[in-house]
Amino acid sequence: MLTLTDRAAETIRVLTSQPGIPDDTGLRMSLQGSDGGSLTLSLEGPQPGDTVIEDAGAKVFVQQDVASMVGDGELDAELDEQGQASFTLGSQGPGANSNGGQSNSQNN
Repeated sequence: MLTLTDRAAETIRVLTSQPGIPDDTGLRMSLQGSDGGSLTLSLEGPQPGDTVIEDAGAKVFVQQDVASMVGDGELDAELDEQGQASFTLGSQGPGANSNGGQSNSQNN
């Protein structure tokens, strides 16, 4: 199952605790596009069939089709000076190579 680093959990909490964001909002991982699509990260509530991961107050919703892609990965993140989040999906565990896919999420 997908795990979150402390930085990822903190980043998600910062993004979802901003004024005007509903309480059930989390980071949602989904596929966009009809040809297998690309992995997309968005701030929204869970959809039917999503796997819900809660860690240290952060919520991640993983679309059913994405669950097998992320597998036992580890999600890391950081916020830059402008408040833009950058997420990286890598392998879990000590000594694991974590230059997995990278995606950016913007707070609109």
